[in-house]
Amino acid sequence: MLLICLSFVCVQAYSQKLTTADEVIEKYLEVTKLKSNTAAITDMVMSMTSESPRGVAETERKFLFPYKYTMSVYASGMTIMSTTFDGEKLQTKSNWGGGNQEPKTGAAAKNEAFKTHPFFEIEFKTAGFIPSFVGEEGDYYILEFKDSDNKTWKNYYNIKTGLKDKVWSKNESPRGPFEATTVFENYKAFKGSDILFPTVTKQTSSMGEITSETQSIKFNKGVKPKDFEIK
Repeated sequence: MLLICLSFVCVQAYSQKLTTADEVIEKYLEVTKLKSNTAAITDMVMSMTSESPRGVAETERKFLFPYKYTMSVYASGMTIMSTTFDGEKLQTKSNWGGGNQEPKTGAAAKNEAFKTHPFFEIEFKTAGFIPSFVGEEGDYYILEFKDSDNKTWKNYYNIKTGLKDKVWSKNESPRGPFEATTVFENYKAFKGSDILFPTVTKQTSSMGEITSETQSIKFNKGVKPKDFEIK
């Protein structure tokens, strides 16, 4: 009888509904093992392959923590786009529509850069992002985040698994505003860390769909500050 009662209590505790942004984020940090493992990571390099209406490309993302970031997209042996955040300024260069942009500074740079932080649920407070609990929708808890420019976006966390399954946002481009949905799939750990990362990312917008697959993630390989210089 005692065992039955204990089992009932455990099931109740596990299935208890979450009602605050802090609870949803805490569950995510627990299931991905972010909270207990990020302190040991000083730098990280991610390699991905992507397929879009423009063709197949390779992407390399480098991170130097607490947070410097660079992303380079390659196709046919050429760099077709790059983004660099040196901790203060953010610059994007592109051979596609929009061309090269003047570096962003201050809150604008930080807001854009930290939205791509691989440990977002740990670092969002550093960027000054404010989360609010929207409620439940189907299989998801929805959190709305707001940055210092009052721009908002929504993260969808799976009620059963606790994982972040998708992000919805409204963005600006040289062609005007557009909505984008990014879906995250197939979470797994890579050699060198117990953290779970999504290995498949699908971004859908009016400009088409980009599907990316993470090929490797390397930790603490001695990434240098000069890799993040903006000239």
